[in-house]
Amino acid sequence: MKYTEEEFKKEVELIYGNEFELVGRFKGISKPILVKDKFGVLSFQNARLLLTYRPTIMRAINKTEYFMNTLKEKHPDIYEKLRPVSEYINARENMLFEDRFGIVSTTPDTLLAGHCPNIRSAVDRKIYFYNMLKDIYGDKYDFIITNTDRKNGRSILICPIHGEVDIDNEYIFQGKGCPKCITQTESNVFYLIKMSLNDDWFYKLGISYETDKKEIRRYSDYRTLGYTIEEIKRISFDSARDCRDLELKLKRIIKNDLYLPKVWPHESSTECFKEDLLDIILKNL
Repeated sequence: MKYTEEEFKKEVELIYGNEFELVGRFKGISKPILVKDKFGVLSFQNARLLLTYRPTIMRAINKTEYFMNTLKEKHPDIYEKLRPVSEYINARENMLFEDRFGIVSTTPDTLLAGHCPNIRSAVDRKIYFYNMLKDIYGDKYDFIITNTDRKNGRSILICPIHGEVDIDNEYIFQGKGCPKCITQTESNVFYLIKMSLNDDWFYKLGISYETDKKEIRRYSDYRTLGYTIEEIKRISFDSARDCRDLELKLKRIIKNDLYLPKVWPHESSTECFKEDLLDIILKNL
Protein backbone atom coordinates (compact mmCIF):
# COMPACT_ATOMS: atom_id res chain seq x y z
CA MET A 1 0.00 0.00 0.00
CA LYS A 2 1.26 3.42 -0.92
CA TYR A 3 1.08 6.29 1.55
CA THR A 4 1.17 10.00 1.05
CA GLU A 5 2.87 11.95 3.82
CA GLU A 6 -0.47 13.01 5.25
CA GLU A 7 -1.79 9.44 5.20
CA PHE A 8 1.34 8.18 6.91
CA LYS A 9 1.08 10.84 9.63
CA LYS A 10 -2.56 9.92 10.27
CA GLU A 11 -1.64 6.23 10.55
CA VAL A 12 1.13 7.01 13.04
CA GLU A 13 -1.28 9.20 15.03
CA LEU A 14 -3.86 6.41 15.17
CA ILE A 15 -1.26 4.07 16.64
CA TYR A 16 0.71 6.39 18.92
CA GLY A 17 -1.38 9.52 19.33
CA ASN A 18 0.81 12.62 19.38
CA GLU A 19 3.86 10.76 20.69
CA PHE A 20 5.91 11.09 17.49
CA GLU A 21 6.52 13.74 14.88
CA LEU A 22 8.31 13.37 11.56
CA VAL A 23 11.75 14.91 11.15
CA GLY A 24 12.37 15.91 7.56
CA ARG A 25 10.35 14.98 4.49
CA PHE A 26 8.45 11.71 4.09
CA LYS A 27 9.92 9.94 1.04
CA GLY A 28 7.77 6.82 0.93
CA ILE A 29 6.74 3.87 3.08
CA SER A 30 9.82 1.85 2.11
CA LYS A 31 12.30 4.70 2.54
CA PRO A 32 14.33 5.67 5.64
CA ILE A 33 12.65 8.03 8.05
CA LEU A 34 13.51 10.00 11.19
CA VAL A 35 10.95 10.62 13.90
CA LYS A 36 11.18 12.51 17.15
CA ASP A 37 9.60 11.86 20.53
CA LYS A 38 10.10 13.71 23.83
CA PHE A 39 13.43 11.95 24.50
CA GLY A 40 15.18 12.37 21.15
CA VAL A 41 15.36 11.49 17.44
CA LEU A 42 14.92 7.89 16.24
CA SER A 43 15.89 6.35 12.93
CA PHE A 44 14.13 3.66 10.84
CA GLN A 45 15.55 1.98 7.76
CA ASN A 46 12.09 2.19 6.27
CA ALA A 47 9.00 4.04 7.41
CA ARG A 48 6.84 0.88 7.47
CA LEU A 49 8.68 -0.34 10.59
CA LEU A 50 7.20 2.50 12.63
CA LEU A 51 3.73 1.15 11.83
CA THR A 52 4.76 -2.36 12.96
CA TYR A 53 7.14 -2.01 15.90
CA ARG A 54 7.17 0.44 18.79
CA PRO A 55 10.60 2.11 18.68
CA THR A 56 13.04 1.75 21.57
CA ILE A 57 16.19 3.57 22.62
CA MET A 58 18.21 1.28 20.34
CA ARG A 59 16.85 3.23 17.36
CA ALA A 60 17.93 6.57 18.81
CA ILE A 61 20.42 8.63 16.82
CA ASN A 62 22.09 9.60 20.12
CA LYS A 63 21.41 6.80 22.59
CA THR A 64 23.23 8.50 25.47
CA GLU A 65 21.20 11.68 25.12
CA TYR A 66 18.01 9.67 24.74
CA PHE A 67 18.75 7.70 27.90
CA MET A 68 19.57 10.81 29.93
CA ASN A 69 16.33 12.47 28.83
CA THR A 70 14.46 9.33 29.91
CA LEU A 71 16.23 9.41 33.28
CA LYS A 72 15.44 13.10 33.66
CA GLU A 73 11.72 12.42 33.32
CA LYS A 74 11.68 9.37 35.58
CA HIS A 75 14.17 10.39 38.28
CA PRO A 76 15.06 14.10 37.98
CA ASP A 77 16.87 14.02 41.33
CA ILE A 78 19.31 11.35 40.06
CA TYR A 79 19.64 13.04 36.65
CA GLU A 80 20.78 16.29 38.27
CA LYS A 81 23.63 14.52 40.08
CA LEU A 82 25.19 12.75 37.10
CA ARG A 83 27.05 13.60 33.90
CA PRO A 84 27.71 10.74 31.44
CA VAL A 85 31.36 10.25 30.48
CA SER A 86 30.87 7.12 28.37
CA GLU A 87 28.30 6.15 25.75
CA TYR A 88 25.10 4.15 26.21
CA ILE A 89 25.43 0.63 24.78
CA ASN A 90 22.46 -1.18 26.26
CA ALA A 91 20.39 -1.10 29.42
CA ARG A 92 22.44 -3.73 31.25
CA GLU A 93 25.94 -2.70 30.27
CA ASN A 94 27.78 -0.38 32.64
CA MET A 95 28.24 3.28 31.81
CA LEU A 96 30.61 5.75 33.43
CA PHE A 97 29.19 8.87 35.07
CA GLU A 98 30.73 11.77 36.94
CA ASP A 99 29.09 13.02 40.11
CA ARG A 100 30.31 15.59 42.65
CA PHE A 101 32.80 13.17 44.22
CA GLY A 102 34.26 11.28 41.25
CA ILE A 103 33.64 8.74 38.50
CA VAL A 104 31.13 5.96 39.11
CA SER A 105 30.17 2.91 37.07
CA THR A 106 26.61 1.62 36.92
CA THR A 107 24.00 0.33 34.48
CA PRO A 108 21.22 2.41 32.95
CA ASP A 109 18.70 -0.13 34.30
CA THR A 110 19.95 0.50 37.84
CA LEU A 111 19.48 4.26 37.49
CA LEU A 112 16.02 3.91 35.96
CA ALA A 113 15.09 1.69 38.92
CA GLY A 114 15.83 4.67 41.16
CA HIS A 115 19.18 3.59 42.61
CA CYS A 116 21.63 6.50 42.80
CA PRO A 117 25.31 5.44 42.65
CA ASN A 118 27.55 5.92 45.69
CA ILE A 119 31.09 5.03 46.75
CA ARG A 120 30.42 1.32 46.12
CA SER A 121 30.07 2.22 42.43
CA ALA A 122 33.18 4.43 42.35
CA VAL A 123 35.93 3.59 39.86
CA ASP A 124 38.52 4.78 42.40
CA ARG A 125 37.10 4.51 45.91
CA LYS A 126 39.99 6.34 47.57
CA ILE A 127 39.55 9.42 45.37
CA TYR A 128 35.78 9.30 45.90
CA PHE A 129 36.21 8.92 49.67
CA TYR A 130 38.71 11.80 49.77
CA ASN A 131 36.38 14.12 47.86
CA MET A 132 33.50 13.27 50.20
CA LEU A 133 35.62 14.35 53.16
CA LYS A 134 36.77 17.55 51.43
CA ASP A 135 33.11 18.33 50.82
CA ILE A 136 32.56 18.17 54.58
CA TYR A 137 35.67 20.02 55.75
CA GLY A 138 36.79 22.17 52.82
CA ASP A 139 40.42 23.25 53.23
CA LYS A 140 40.43 22.94 57.02
CA TYR A 141 42.12 19.51 56.88
CA ASP A 142 43.77 17.27 54.35
CA PHE A 143 43.48 13.48 54.31
CA ILE A 144 45.41 10.35 53.39
CA ILE A 145 42.88 7.63 52.61
CA THR A 146 44.14 4.22 53.68
CA ASN A 147 40.80 2.39 53.90
CA THR A 148 37.38 3.28 52.47
CA ASP A 149 35.27 1.15 54.81
CA ARG A 150 32.99 3.61 56.62
CA LYS A 151 32.24 1.31 59.57
CA ASN A 152 35.52 -0.47 60.21
CA GLY A 153 38.22 1.43 58.33
CA ARG A 154 40.72 4.04 59.45
CA SER A 155 42.42 6.87 57.55
CA ILE A 156 44.78 9.76 58.22
CA LEU A 157 43.49 13.25 59.00
CA ILE A 158 46.18 15.90 58.47
CA CYS A 159 45.61 18.64 61.01
CA PRO A 160 47.43 22.00 60.60
CA ILE A 161 48.17 21.88 64.35
CA HIS A 162 48.70 18.21 65.17
CA GLY A 163 49.91 16.86 61.84
CA GLU A 164 48.91 13.35 60.78
CA VAL A 165 46.28 11.80 63.03
CA ASP A 166 45.18 8.19 62.61
CA ILE A 167 41.41 8.27 62.92
CA ASP A 168 38.30 6.11 62.60
CA ASN A 169 36.45 6.70 59.32
CA GLU A 170 33.02 6.86 60.94
CA TYR A 171 34.29 9.56 63.31
CA ILE A 172 35.61 11.63 60.38
CA PHE A 173 32.21 11.57 58.67
CA GLN A 174 30.53 12.97 61.77
CA GLY A 175 32.18 16.29 60.92
CA LYS A 176 33.92 16.66 64.29
CA GLY A 177 37.36 17.31 62.84
CA CYS A 178 40.64 16.58 64.58
CA PRO A 179 40.11 14.74 67.87
CA LYS A 180 43.41 16.02 69.23
CA CYS A 181 42.21 19.59 68.87
CA ILE A 182 39.35 18.67 71.18
CA THR A 183 41.03 16.44 73.74
CA GLN A 184 44.64 17.59 73.98
CA THR A 185 46.57 20.61 75.11
CA GLU A 186 47.01 23.20 72.37
CA SER A 187 50.15 22.71 70.31
CA ASN A 188 52.17 25.85 70.90
CA VAL A 189 55.72 24.51 70.52
CA PHE A 190 57.54 24.34 67.21
CA TYR A 191 60.32 21.80 66.84
CA LEU A 192 63.02 21.04 64.28
CA ILE A 193 64.82 17.73 64.76
CA LYS A 194 67.20 15.34 63.08
CA MET A 195 65.98 11.73 63.12
CA SER A 196 68.07 8.65 62.42
CA LEU A 197 67.55 4.90 62.30
CA ASN A 198 70.35 2.67 61.01
CA ASP A 199 71.46 4.22 57.69
CA ASP A 200 68.33 6.37 57.30
CA TRP A 201 68.47 9.96 58.53
CA PHE A 202 66.53 13.11 57.75
CA TYR A 203 65.14 16.30 59.25
CA LYS A 204 61.61 16.85 60.47
CA LEU A 205 59.71 19.92 61.54
CA GLY A 206 56.42 20.00 63.38
CA ILE A 207 54.39 21.39 66.25
CA SER A 208 53.31 19.79 69.50
CA TYR A 209 53.27 20.67 73.20
CA GLU A 210 55.52 20.07 76.20
CA THR A 211 54.73 17.43 78.79
CA ASP A 212 55.15 18.03 82.52
CA LYS A 213 58.76 16.86 82.09
CA LYS A 214 59.34 19.52 79.38
CA GLU A 215 59.59 16.79 76.75
CA ILE A 216 57.99 17.35 73.34
CA ARG A 217 55.02 15.00 73.30
CA ARG A 218 55.54 13.85 69.70
CA TYR A 219 59.08 12.66 70.40
CA SER A 220 57.74 9.57 72.14
CA ASP A 221 55.93 8.56 68.93
CA TYR A 222 59.16 8.75 66.93
CA ARG A 223 61.17 6.82 69.53
CA THR A 224 58.52 4.10 69.46
CA LEU A 225 59.35 3.67 65.75
CA GLY A 226 63.00 3.20 66.72
CA TYR A 227 64.38 6.63 65.79
CA THR A 228 67.09 8.54 67.61
CA ILE A 229 66.24 12.23 67.94
CA GLU A 230 68.61 15.20 67.89
CA GLU A 231 66.80 18.44 68.64
CA ILE A 232 68.01 21.36 66.53
CA LYS A 233 65.45 24.01 67.41
CA ARG A 234 62.55 24.43 69.82
CA ILE A 235 60.40 27.58 69.86
CA SER A 236 57.55 28.12 72.34
CA PHE A 237 54.70 30.46 71.40
CA ASP A 238 52.11 32.21 73.53
CA SER A 239 49.58 31.54 70.76
CA ALA A 240 48.93 28.14 69.17
CA ARG A 241 47.85 30.00 66.04
CA ASP A 242 51.26 31.73 65.72
CA CYS A 243 52.93 28.35 66.15
CA ARG A 244 50.78 26.82 63.46
CA ASP A 245 51.39 29.75 61.10
CA LEU A 246 55.16 29.23 61.33
CA GLU A 247 54.78 25.54 60.58
CA LEU A 248 52.56 26.22 57.58
CA LYS A 249 55.06 28.75 56.20
CA LEU A 250 57.89 26.21 56.45
CA LYS A 251 55.76 23.41 54.99
CA ARG A 252 55.24 25.52 51.90
CA ILE A 253 59.02 25.76 51.52
CA ILE A 254 59.61 22.00 51.67
CA LYS A 255 56.42 20.75 49.98
CA ASN A 256 58.13 19.98 46.64
CA ASP A 257 61.07 18.17 48.25
CA LEU A 258 59.49 15.98 50.89
CA TYR A 259 61.28 12.86 52.07
CA LEU A 260 59.54 9.61 52.98
CA PRO A 261 61.48 7.79 55.74
CA LYS A 262 62.22 4.10 55.33
CA VAL A 263 60.32 3.29 58.53
CA TRP A 264 57.16 5.35 58.68
CA PRO A 265 53.58 4.57 59.74
CA HIS A 266 52.00 6.25 56.70
CA GLU A 267 52.36 6.14 52.94
CA SER A 268 53.49 9.76 52.75
CA SER A 269 55.11 12.45 54.85
CA THR A 270 54.33 16.16 54.94
CA GLU A 271 57.09 17.34 57.29
CA CYS A 272 60.33 15.42 56.55
CA PHE A 273 63.20 16.62 54.34
CA LYS A 274 66.92 16.13 53.70
CA GLU A 275 69.96 18.29 54.46
CA ASP A 276 69.90 20.52 51.37
CA LEU A 277 66.87 22.38 52.79
CA LEU A 278 68.16 22.79 56.33
CA ASP A 279 69.85 26.20 55.85
CA ILE A 280 66.73 27.60 54.18
CA ILE A 281 64.55 26.43 57.06
CA LEU A 282 66.93 27.86 59.69
CA LYS A 283 66.97 31.24 57.94
CA ASN A 284 63.17 31.36 58.09
CA LEU A 285 62.94 30.70 61.84
